[in-house]
Amino acid sequence: MWENIYNENRKLDMIFMSKYKNENKMYEKNCIEFMNEISEFANETKCFKYWSIKKMDKEKALEEYADVITMSLSFFTILDIELEIVPHTDTDDLLYLLNILYSNISRLYEEKSAVLVKKIFSDVLYLGDLFKFSDNEKYEACYKKMKIIEDRLNSDY
Repeated sequence: MWENIYNENRKLDMIFMSKYKNENKMYEKNCIEFMNEISEFANETKCFKYWSIKKMDKEKALEEYADVITMSLSFFTILDIELEIVPHTDTDDLLYLLNILYSNISRLYEEKSAVLVKKIFSDVLYLGDLFKFSDNEKYEACYKKMKIIEDRLNSDY
């Protein structure tokens, strides 16, 4: 199933890259955007907010999670890498995993590495597992997000 999402996301990425082909420092900006997306997801889950008593809104968290997935898939397109799911970081500690993701996304800025992109993607998928998101919830959230992206690409967003 991830192959279908990868292919759909790749089509959108190709349109996006064609539309903004003259954008200066697109790769560097995408690295910052990726950090922003993982931060928005973490913020929505409230997983690090020990001072907050509010519960996570699962639908909003899934929406932010889809942003993280589609952003991670964009690096497969940008670096022309075939989709491959590799072993994820071996931990059940979601705060540790989030910190690993932050670190690896930062490294992506310097290292345009297929190995690193695949590792990040696998860890992103596993992160959803730690939050108890079903595969179906992940897929649906991604398809909803890709529809929004497609609509934006067809407008003056």
